[in-house]
Amino acid sequence: MKILALITEYNPFHNGHIYHIKKAQEKIEPDLTVVIMSGNFTQRGEIAITDKFTRTREVLKHVDLVIELPFLNAVSYADDFALGAVHTAHLVGASHLVFGSEDGQIDNLKQAAKKAQELNKNDDFKTLLKEGMSYPRALAHLADSNLLGSPNNTLGIAYINAVEKLGANISVDTIQRIGNNYNDKTLSSLNFSSATSLRNSLLNGNYEEAKAFMPASLIEEMVSKHLASNEDLFISLKIKILTMSISELRSIYMMTEGLEYRLKEKIKEATSFDEFLSKVKTKRYTWTRLSRLMISILMNVKNSDMTDLTDHNSLRILGMNKVGQAHLKTLNDVHIITNVNKKNRHLVSREVTSTAVYNTVTQGQQNDFNTPVIIVP
Repeated sequence: MKILALITEYNPFHNGHIYHIKKAQEKIEPDLTVVIMSGNFTQRGEIAITDKFTRTREVLKHVDLVIELPFLNAVSYADDFALGAVHTAHLVGASHLVFGSEDGQIDNLKQAAKKAQELNKNDDFKTLLKEGMSYPRALAHLADSNLLGSPNNTLGIAYINAVEKLGANISVDTIQRIGNNYNDKTLSSLNFSSATSLRNSLLNGNYEEAKAFMPASLIEEMVSKHLASNEDLFISLKIKILTMSISELRSIYMMTEGLEYRLKEKIKEATSFDEFLSKVKTKRYTWTRLSRLMISILMNVKNSDMTDLTDHNSLRILGMNKVGQAHLKTLNDVHIITNVNKKNRHLVSREVTSTAVYNTVTQGQQNDFNTPVIIVP
């Protein structure tokens, strides 16, 4: 049985994602397509523009099963993100993993993955990370390779290495990303536009322009709710940083030595999230790295929480069709969580809490207890 896994954020879900799904399905011809999707917070260190339930309903028009990527993986750097995602793919029985990349050539990325493995053991690499350089920038700097510095390539390389590290029997392939650049903030003149540009457009109220690049029905549902951004988190974040001690801040995941003092200093004078990060940002600390750190502070993610991110055998199911539902019944020794309750809450406590925080800042009503697994025909 061919089971295709796609590792995603869909923040928001757009036409480029539909293209990726269709091309991956054409390439693999799977019996089942499963999406492993970040919940309400993402790897870029951002609150999702719309909630995980809304995204799931739209994605189920194209796939058979949607599984939530565990929160701690979803908000971590590339290697930990990939480990959790590949572990989840392995638990659900995936035989194939297809990801988007800037390069589009799987052999090139496999060679780059070997180089990345070598660099991970390099003392110079570890020093650069301790000094605050981002993971992809550190790899690209030491390898002198653009393959190791592009966002989707970096994640793809991490997936390849995660498959090997976990010993998962999963075949890996890639599809070249098309459209404007991953980080472009303006809508594309091409057929596809980046999630970054669409978030920017939607948050600025340019709904009609965005309809050219994503499902109109999804836009209508999204704008009927609160469109979330990191600015929604600022007051809560400011209170946390002001009230946390230096030692408490120092224990937070991805906190670089000395940065805790800079955060304490700059937060006092900042009046918005963007202003705060602009004051803290240096050549050493990228915007994405700092944003991810802010999520860790807000959600109290500590270094001690990140010791073993694959030590679990549970799958949090967000949505499925009849094909996905039938497949779940064939899985053995895997704890399937379709509806969260008091008995299984401990298995998804981080996900439950992140949804509660999300609802607090967006006035959302759907949570993990009152929203049953989404089932479509």
